[in-house]
Amino acid sequence: MISAYCLDYNTWVCIPRHVKEDFAEMAGMGVDTVCLSFSENDMAYARRTFEILVELAHEAGLRVFVIPSRIAGRFAGAPLMPSVWLARNPQYQVPDECWLPAGCVESPGVRDWIKSFMKTLITDYALDGIIWDEPKEPTRISHHPDTIARFGENPTEHDMAAGFCDFFEDLTGYCNRLKPDLVQTLFCQKTEPEFFTRMISQNPYIHYFGYDGNLSRQSVFREEPQETKYRIESAWERTVAECAAAGKGTFALVESMNMPKAEHESFEQAFDSYLSNYHPDHLSIYYYAHNAEDPEGLNAIISRTMKKHFGHA
Repeated sequence: MISAYCLDYNTWVCIPRHVKEDFAEMAGMGVDTVCLSFSENDMAYARRTFEILVELAHEAGLRVFVIPSRIAGRFAGAPLMPSVWLARNPQYQVPDECWLPAGCVESPGVRDWIKSFMKTLITDYALDGIIWDEPKEPTRISHHPDTIARFGENPTEHDMAAGFCDFFEDLTGYCNRLKPDLVQTLFCQKTEPEFFTRMISQNPYIHYFGYDGNLSRQSVFREEPQETKYRIESAWERTVAECAAAGKGTFALVESMNMPKAEHESFEQAFDSYLSNYHPDHLSIYYYAHNAEDPEGLNAIISRTMKKHFGHA
């Protein structure tokens, strides 16, 4: 499986003729699946637009995987924002310091709300799969009353990992019951502790598991490019071992956001090498990754490299 990873794609300003061109280009690159982010904001303001995107993707012969984004602060995706629902329901927020506000996964209210969010997505749209993007702070110690009620006054990181995995199995199982043929993929950051990733990769409802990572240096604007994240190649051995132990297909998301033009040559060489030497069962590539200095030039590199390896003219 080869998917195009599209964050915040055409949800607010949607021009269907442009979308058709994009989906045709993806198919020409060898892509068979498009991954589309869907956030709380989209649920409030972009329901019709998302339906158009799903229909046009299917017309182009692409499967559609949804990326549930930033829901209750427990997953990544796009755009980067605090959870609106959690702001309106602060009683469910983890009281301990987090990078962004996070819902307590031991709280029935959090679990029920996320399930209702996913039920709307799965029942209202003709989805083929789900991509669960980077669980957020799954081992962060919480002293929320519902966490204390389960694990006691002094919960450990291992308790938090077990609690998140229990929450996630409950959630993915619910999605599976709503639509048994949904393909579910999960990826984490390599910075998560191995005791957590070994545990969550065992989830019986997940088909593909792996990691994301970079192939180049990045810069947000005009500062000097820097290595801001680990290289995707460095996650491969761990991916293979964990997937073999869990009986899952391997997954990798090759990131290319925040790329300055000066990195294009090294990125092209690294991308070509990656596709030559690593063969995940589900490979995902950013399509027009955000905040590139030269988006057309970067997309041309990705397109010709994909065609070279996957044989699409």
